[in-house]
Amino acid sequence: MLLAAVIRLQMFLILLLDHRLAFVFLAALILAAGAPLAFAWARLLPDEPPPFTSKHGPPPQITIYKTEDAPPPRDAFAVFLLACATLSYILRFPGMPGDAALRWLATILPAAYVNWIVLGGRAFLVVMPGLAACYSVVRPNPIRVPLIVGGILVLLFWLLFPFLHSALVAL
Repeated sequence: MLLAAVIRLQMFLILLLDHRLAFVFLAALILAAGAPLAFAWARLLPDEPPPFTSKHGPPPQITIYKTEDAPPPRDAFAVFLLACATLSYILRFPGMPGDAALRWLATILPAAYVNWIVLGGRAFLVVMPGLAACYSVVRPNPIRVPLIVGGILVLLFWLLFPFLHSALVAL
């Protein structure tokens, strides 16, 4: 029953969505989902030292007030979630050779194991960007905003890709 409803919705979207419009939506979704992830990875890099500094530095100033801002502590779980969201984005990217890996896995393991591994892997890859976004909403970290936006857009990328791809190939 649910499968029939999904197929009807997919056929309706194929009729409703022109292939050129589907291509524009897919390209915009790919770029929009990748940009916050790249920005979050760039935020994790250490800051460069300012140019033209002397070896000895400025003379020490004595003050009772805190003058330098300490770098914000890195949240290891947020970095793990960013890595999972990036992996999810990369593996859903169009043209990634996932079929070759599945055929290789089928030669090593029994078919029942491969089916469960694929099901669990896809569930993990769909859930992790949403979990990354929810975690960043609840807990502040240095990559909070890019992780929220990137997680939501990667989740949308996973959910909308089958419909947009079917509209593209239905020429």
